[in-house]
Amino acid sequence: MKKGYSRMKKGGLTTNRIYLIVAVAVLILGVGAVFGHIYYNGKTTGIENSSITTGAQNSCLAYDDYSRTLIVGTHDNSIIAFRDDQEIWRVQATGAFSEIEINHALDTVFAGNENNHIYEYSLEDGQLLNDIDAQRRIVALDVSNDGSKIAIATITGTSKANALVYADDGTELMNVPYKVKIGGIAFTDDGENIIIGNNRGELIKIDSDGEETASYETNYSVLQMIQCGEDHMVVCKNGGYYGFDDDLNITRKAVITNTAQAVVKSVGTDQNGEYVVVGSEEGHVFIMNGQDEQIYTTDVGAGVSGFAPAGEQIYMTGMGDFVQIINVEDLSDIGINTLLSKVLLYAAVIAFVLGCLLLLFNAPKVGIKMRKLAKNIWRHRIAYILLLPIFVLIWMFNYRGIAIAFIRAFTNWSLTNNTVAKMDFIGLDNFRTMFTEGYFLVGMKNLVLLLVTGVIKVLTVPVLAAWLVYAVRGDRKKYIYRFLFVLPIVVPGVISALTWQKIYDPNIGLLNEILRAIGLENLQRVWLGNAGTAIWAVIFMGFPFISAMAFLVYYGGFIGIGKEIEESASVDGASKWAIFWKIQLPLIRPQISIMITLTLIGTMQDFNNIYILTGGGPGTATYVPALELYLNVAQFGRYGYACALGVVLFLFTMLITMINMKLTKERG
Repeated sequence: MKKGYSRMKKGGLTTNRIYLIVAVAVLILGVGAVFGHIYYNGKTTGIENSSITTGAQNSCLAYDDYSRTLIVGTHDNSIIAFRDDQEIWRVQATGAFSEIEINHALDTVFAGNENNHIYEYSLEDGQLLNDIDAQRRIVALDVSNDGSKIAIATITGTSKANALVYADDGTELMNVPYKVKIGGIAFTDDGENIIIGNNRGELIKIDSDGEETASYETNYSVLQMIQCGEDHMVVCKNGGYYGFDDDLNITRKAVITNTAQAVVKSVGTDQNGEYVVVGSEEGHVFIMNGQDEQIYTTDVGAGVSGFAPAGEQIYMTGMGDFVQIINVEDLSDIGINTLLSKVLLYAAVIAFVLGCLLLLFNAPKVGIKMRKLAKNIWRHRIAYILLLPIFVLIWMFNYRGIAIAFIRAFTNWSLTNNTVAKMDFIGLDNFRTMFTEGYFLVGMKNLVLLLVTGVIKVLTVPVLAAWLVYAVRGDRKKYIYRFLFVLPIVVPGVISALTWQKIYDPNIGLLNEILRAIGLENLQRVWLGNAGTAIWAVIFMGFPFISAMAFLVYYGGFIGIGKEIEESASVDGASKWAIFWKIQLPLIRPQISIMITLTLIGTMQDFNNIYILTGGGPGTATYVPALELYLNVAQFGRYGYACALGVVLFLFTMLITMINMKLTKERG
C-alpha cells in the first residue's frame, strides 16, 4: 500500500514538474511578446514633432518644394516663412489667415485673410506685392498654374456665398452668387474653369462665363478642397473623401472609420496623391493608404486645420503652436506593424494567463481543485455554451452601461463634449465638484433622513398588517383582507404622487380642510412650499405606509413558519404577543433583511415623488442626490458629472447594503 502511494506521489511530482517547466516557458514567451509589442508599437506612427514654432495658434500652411519654404498662417494675424526649420520672415496683417497658396513660377505667396483681403507676398522676403479687397470674408482660395488668376470662395452672413475670380492685378473677372456655403474652390488645369464644393454636398464645375457645366452629388457637406496629385480632392462632413478630375469624374473615394465621432475638418495628401490624411477639430488624424484602407489613427491633442505635402513628408498644423511631420516612407509599414503589435499584445496576455493557470495547477491543493473545476466545466460544456448568449446579453445591456459610467465619471462628457473625440480625462474634478457646489451634500442630508424613516416605515405597519391578516380566522376573510391590502399596487406611482399633491394643497387640500373642520386653523400650512415641512410632507406621503410588496413578503414569511410552532407555544402558556415577539418575528428575519435592503436601494434611487411634489424645493429642502443626477442629465447636460454622482450613489448603496447583510447574518 505504501509502495503504491509512493509511486502515485512520484508520478504526481513528475506531473507537477512538467506543469512548472511549461509554465515558465510560456511566461518567458509572454515576456518576449511584450518586448515585441513595444518594439512594433513604436513603429506604428509616422508622425513626429518639428522644431518649428510660431508663438500662436496656427490656422493654415503651404509648402514650396523648390525653395524648401514652409509658410504658416496664424490666428494672431501673422504669416511666417520657414526654411530648414528656421524663420526667414514674418508679416503682420489685421486678421487671421484662412488659406495660403504658393506659386513658384512667380515666387509669390497668395494668402486669404478673414479681414476680406487677399495678400500677395514675395516668397523670398515677405514683401507685400499686392492687396485685393474682396469685401467679403474669404474661406477658400486657389491660384491658376500660371498665377494670372485667383479664385476665392467667400461667405456673407450665414447662407450667402460667392465664387469669385480675380486677375493678378485685382480686376474682378467673375462673380457667381450662391445661397449655400462654399467649402472649397479650385481651378481646372487649364485655368479656364473653376470647381466648387458646397454644404449641400454638390461639386459644381463653372466656366469662365459663370455657367454651371457639370455637377456631382456627394450627399454630405463639402468642408475643404485640395490638389491631389494631378486631380482634386474634397473631404465631407461624414468623413468621406472624393478624388476627381477636371470633368468631375470620381477617381477614388472612401470613408474613414470614425469610432470616436470626431468632427472632420481638413484633408491632405502626400505629393504623389497616394496617402490621404484626414484631420478633425478635436485633433484626431486618420491616415488612409493608396488602396483607401485606414492604416493608422492617432490623437495629436489639438484641432488639425491644414496639411502641406513636402517631398517624402506631409506637414501638419492646427489649433496650437505646433507643426508636425508625417513621414510618408514610414506609412507603408504602419499596417503590418500595427497588426504585429496587436497580435503580440494578445499573445502576451494569453501567455501570462495560461502561465498563471499552469502555475496554479502546479500547486498541489489548488491544482487538484483547478483540475476538478476544468473537468466539471468540460462535462457540462453544453450548458455553459447555451448560457453564453445570456451572459453576453447581460453584459451588453446591464454591466456595459455601468462600466461606461465608471469610466466617463472621470471625463468632461457633456452636452457639448458629446463624442469620444471631444471628451477629455479630468481626473477627480467631477467628484470635487460634488463637495464644492454643495447640492450633493444637502441632498445627502435629506437622503439620510429619508433612509432612516423609510426603514422605520417598512419595519412597522407592513409587519403588523401582515401579522394581523395572518392571525384572522377563516380563509375567506384572509383572502379578502389580503386582496384589499394589495389592490393599491395597481395604481401607478405618478397617480399616487399627484393625489398626495392635492391632499397637501394649501387652498383645497384634504389635510388643511380637515384641520379647518376640527377647529385647528392655526396648524394649517403650505405643506410643500414651506422649507420646514416639505421634507416631512414627502416622508408622510403614502400614510399609513402599508407597502403591498412588503405586506406580501412578510405575510409569506408568517405562512412559512407553520401553525405547529404557534400551537406548541400556546400549550406552554405563551400569549399571542409573546409568540409574535419572541418566535414569529425572529423567524421572519430573512424577509425583514430583504425588505430593508430593497428599501435602502429604492430610497437611494427614487426621486420621482420628490420631483412631482416639490421639484427638490423649496430651495433645496427636499433635494436628493438622485434628483441631482437626473437634472444634470436631462436639463444641464453634464453627463460626466452625472456619471460621477451615479458612481458615488452606487458605492454608497453597496456599502449600506453590505453592512445590513452583515448585521443580519450575524444576528441570524
